[in-house]
This record gives sequence, structure tokens and C-alpha cells, in this order.
Amino acid sequence: MSSSSRFDPLRSRVAQAASTSREQRVLVGLEHSELAIRVVEDGIRERDLPADEATVKRLLFERIELMRRMQNRTLSEQ
Repeated sequence: MSSSSRFDPLRSRVAQAASTSREQRVLVGLEHSELAIRVVEDGIRERDLPADEATVKRLLFERIELMRRMQNRTLSEQ
């Protein structure tokens, strides 16, 4: 199989996204964001047992803020 005929998941996803409406892309993005948040919350609960919901939310927001600072730093270095 030549490299040009291999399945390229990134190209496939880009092609699929190009064929969907803007609204559908926004909905998929929101679904992915919600899934990512649930995964992080589950990780916090496993790591910080026993963590009540207020603690889980506080740690989640701290991680989101850390991610934003890291992204801003990366963008400013470009």
C-alpha cells in the first residue's frame, strides 16, 4: 500500500468537518468539551478521594485556568 493511499484520520476528519454545517461543528465541539470535562472530573475524583462536588469543581476550574495560562504563554511565544 503506498503512502498516498493510506487512510489518514486527520484528513478524513477535516474532510468530514468541511462537509458539515457550522452549527453541527459547534455542537460537536461542545460535545467534545463536555466529554473532556467529565473525564477530568472523574480523574479528580479518583485522585482526590474523598472529594466533595465543591472540591471537584474548584480543582476543575484551577486546571482549566492553568491550561489557559499555558496556552496564552505558548501563543505569546510564537
